[in-house]
Amino acid sequence: MTLGDVYKEVLRLFKDKLPNSHLEAILIISLGLERPKEYILAHQEIELSKDELERIRELANKRLAGIPYAYLKKEKEFFGINFFIEEGVLIPRPETETIVEIVLSEGIFVSGLDLFCGSGIIGLTILYKGFCQRFLGIDISNKSIEVSTINAERLGVSEKCSFLKVDIRGLSLEENFDLIVANPPYLPTSMWNSLAQEVRQEPKEALLGGDDGLEFYPDIARIISKNLLKGGLFAVEIGGEEHIDKVKEIFLSYNIKDIRVKEDLAGLPRVIWGRK
Repeated sequence: MTLGDVYKEVLRLFKDKLPNSHLEAILIISLGLERPKEYILAHQEIELSKDELERIRELANKRLAGIPYAYLKKEKEFFGINFFIEEGVLIPRPETETIVEIVLSEGIFVSGLDLFCGSGIIGLTILYKGFCQRFLGIDISNKSIEVSTINAERLGVSEKCSFLKVDIRGLSLEENFDLIVANPPYLPTSMWNSLAQEVRQEPKEALLGGDDGLEFYPDIARIISKNLLKGGLFAVEIGGEEHIDKVKEIFLSYNIKDIRVKEDLAGLPRVIWGRK
């Protein structure tokens, strides 16, 4: 079977089941052959081996079953950096780059704290770009700590960071920081069944923030209040317009008064940030 025949086969499978089925077919074949997308289009006449066909069909079936492409590729780009990703960690999203943009525009920091670090994308990007000297990443998930550690090694910043498996609820840290960032779970629990099948492949604990999506913001505010140095910067992702006033109220209750809002590229309020 030629590459062109396989492309047609995968396209038939994906048509009307996946958006952008043409692109999805090329991406899956590219992944199966470990060849760039351009190769697929330029070499339609090439005969494929049995092993190659099986690999492509296996990937295509997994994709049809709702497994996100990032999990199949085990990689996702964030802020121009390719991060290792696998099932069990949240897939990086472009809107989270808003936090990094704020930090990079506010100067260079000495010590950073990344709450809900996931795959490590926020803290490690800031480290890799040279805007902080060291980072502590915190997450409740063993898988997140494992993946963050792998990404730190891949980026060559292992000596500048450490990761701690712990629940931030009730967390007490002795160390102080001049930068605290967080991308907490903020979707209301009631939204789970209405989420796309792909999204529901990601860990619930990384997405759901209780009945109103605000479960973790009081602890984030408490940690900022206690552990952020005077003049230090905080930047925390929120769930859009409906969260602004409620999160501000929570932060004000912890005497955090400098509260600003930054929109993401889609024009949606995405990050609460400010200085202590």
